[in-house]
Amino acid sequence: MIDRIMEAFCALLLLATVVIAFLAVIFRYVIGSSLSWSFEATVALLTYLTFIGSYLAMRKNAHLKVEVLVARLPASAHGPIYFFNQLVIAAIAVVMIAYGLRQTLLFAKQTSLVMEVPLWVLYVIIPASGLLILLQALVELANGWRRWRRGEPLFAPGEPDAAATKGQ
Repeated sequence: MIDRIMEAFCALLLLATVVIAFLAVIFRYVIGSSLSWSFEATVALLTYLTFIGSYLAMRKNAHLKVEVLVARLPASAHGPIYFFNQLVIAAIAVVMIAYGLRQTLLFAKQTSLVMEVPLWVLYVIIPASGLLILLQALVELANGWRRWRRGEPLFAPGEPDAAATKGQ
């Protein structure tokens, strides 16, 4: 259910980005007057789309990956590689949370130049998505541990992870 909501939200963000960019082109080249706010709005929408999309891609196990090396290793090596991978993701999420909160607080009282939107609104997506990614990495670690203890494969090259697609 959460995947569907996130997909719909990402679709709305993308639609809004395309509409604003299209209107900006029409106003600039057809009407002869630019939309001063269009660049800031597009950057903000694309930023949110990027960070929410990265969380959604993690939930769906859809990030780009190179599986050639893992496929050539013995099955006994898959567990340590899987857990190391999830720990690296969790560490990156912690960095996103820490530095994202720092940036959010640093720019909390400032506003954007044209739209005068508080900058914390633009920066808060970084620690928020970091928190979501961290929670998902912890869920993946727990699910992976259970699969590993039962002797189930942790990697299925070329196919989505069964745990990631279970909630759809």
